[in-house]
Parts: sequence; structure tokens; C-alpha cells
Amino acid sequence: MKQSEVVEGFRPSGGVIVVGFDGSVHARLALKWGADEAKRRHALLRILFAPDGDAVNVPGWYGSDGSGCGPAEAVIDEGVALVATRHPSVLTRGEVVEWPPAMVLTQASRAADLMVMGARGRGGFDELLLGSVTDQCLHHAHCPVVVVHSDVDDPVVSPAHPRIVVGVDGSLGAARALRWAVNEAAVRSAVVDAVFAWQYPPVGVFSIGPVQGYQSLAREILDAAADHAHELAPAVPFRTSSTFSATVPALIDASSRADLLVVGSQSHGGFRTALLGSVAQQCARHASCSVVVIRPRIEDDAPHRTANRDAAVAAGTADRATDDASRPVALVPRGDQ
Repeated sequence: MKQSEVVEGFRPSGGVIVVGFDGSVHARLALKWGADEAKRRHALLRILFAPDGDAVNVPGWYGSDGSGCGPAEAVIDEGVALVATRHPSVLTRGEVVEWPPAMVLTQASRAADLMVMGARGRGGFDELLLGSVTDQCLHHAHCPVVVVHSDVDDPVVSPAHPRIVVGVDGSLGAARALRWAVNEAAVRSAVVDAVFAWQYPPVGVFSIGPVQGYQSLAREILDAAADHAHELAPAVPFRTSSTFSATVPALIDASSRADLLVVGSQSHGGFRTALLGSVAQQCARHASCSVVVIRPRIEDDAPHRTANRDAAVAAGTADRATDDASRPVALVPRGDQ
């Protein structure tokens, strides 16, 4: 059986990773990232190419080997070959689907554990504009989405000691991001840095309390995150920090020379509506390292024990925020708006 001929419906113990691939330079970076992750997780790697018009990034060997395949098939064969060369043991399935790219990838995400995309490509990747394939997947995917910015083989951007930065703010989305980051750190033998950024809310909209109230709330949120991380993976090194800053600059600065920046798709600052300018989108657009946006999964049947635990972690800090009249009524990082 060829690597690209995996039995339909087969799902290995490590899950399924989907990579959007169009043969471009940035798609190749995403594929390398996805292949490495599939190797770590013992996962099946699905490489999807949904050509939007004629295939452009056709490999140099196309037309000279007498294979008789079309240009789209040549692109996907090149992707499968790249993975086979890099990690021969990784099970890989390459597919060409004649549908709009965002539709294909969103549909594939329903059965995936992770989706990986390049930071640039055809269809608006250059600026991650509203309506681009990446942006639509950040809005609508049913699994976490990774936006790859750098080459995993570059020693300058791949530190010797793996490090994952995660944004926390006491919300349900941040609790999901924390859980994913800690689990990933256990796989990578990495350290996790949890970052909480805050600013005073706008005057006239929210009540402003003394600075001690904000600092106390930050401490409660970070302590709750540390407790949750310890329950999930006691052996994973976990550090916390808070900063008086807009959320996006704080996270991007903290993730300098990190392997990954992990953020939730929902938070207190407007993640729920996923508007252009949200923390998740801005980090995916501007961070120098790869960014993981944690989308809530659709569960089919089993009780939502994990989701309920995440909600309890988020609610525990939010409830305590209103117990003391000397503290602010709400804490909304202005950088999220």
C-alpha cells in the first residue's frame, strides 16, 4: 500500500492532522510542521489540495516523467513525497478535492484533531484578509488551527529548549488553550509560559477600581491556570507572568523565540464573535512563531467532562472577581476590541 492510499475511515491512535497544501513555499513550511507533529503524535497526516483555478506551484518534474497525471495530482504527489522523505513512518494520505478551499478544509476539520496552514498562499494569505482561506478556517474550523510562520528546520527560530506560550484571561476559550498547550508541552518536553495582560477598561463603560484589584485578579487567574496545568501534567514545567499591556503586543512579545503561541478563539475581549481585530486573528497575522488557535470541538455523544472542567476553571476566577467591592467590576483587555 502506498502512503497516499490509506484506507478510508482509518483513524490511528494519535488522531488525524490535516494540512492545506498548494505547493507554495509557505504551504511546504506548513507541511513540514504537520509532518513533524504527526511523527510526534503517531497520527495520520491528510494532505488536502483544493485548487482555486489552475494549479500554479507545479513541481519541476511534472510533464517529464511520463506519469500522465494532471497538474493538481502532481502537486499533491510532491507533498506526499516530501513527507515520505522526511518521516518515512508517517502514514500519509494525499487528496485533490475540486471544491472551494475554505469549504474543503472546514469540512475536513470535523474529523481532524488539528489543522495546519501556511501563513501565506493563494487566495489572500499574504495579509490574512477577511475572506481568505486561512481567515475563514480561523472562524469556522471544528478543531484547533495552526498558522505556520517559520521553517522548523531553521535553528534561529527553533530554540534548543522547546517553549510554548499561552494566553490566559479566565475565560472558557483561554482554559481550552491552556489545556491544549500543556498537553502539547508534554509531547514536546517543552516548558509552558502562561501570560496574562491587562489594561484599565474605558472610563464611562466599566467601573475602574484600584490597581491592587487588577493585580489581585491577575494573580487569581494565573494561580488557577497553574493549578489546572499541574492537574493535567504535573511533570510539565509551568511558569506564569502578568503585564500591564494590550493583549496582542504582550503575547507577541512573550512568544519571541518560542516554538508556539497558543490562544483561544473565545475570551472576555470579543473572541466569541471572532471579529477582525480579535486577539486570535491578530496573533495569527503578526506573530513570528507558529500560532495555534483553539477552536471549540463539536462532541457527538460522550459527556462533556473536559469542557465542564474548563468552564469551572474559567468561572472560578470570574466569580471571585466580583466578591470584593474594592476590585473592578469587570476586567476587559482593551487590546481585544
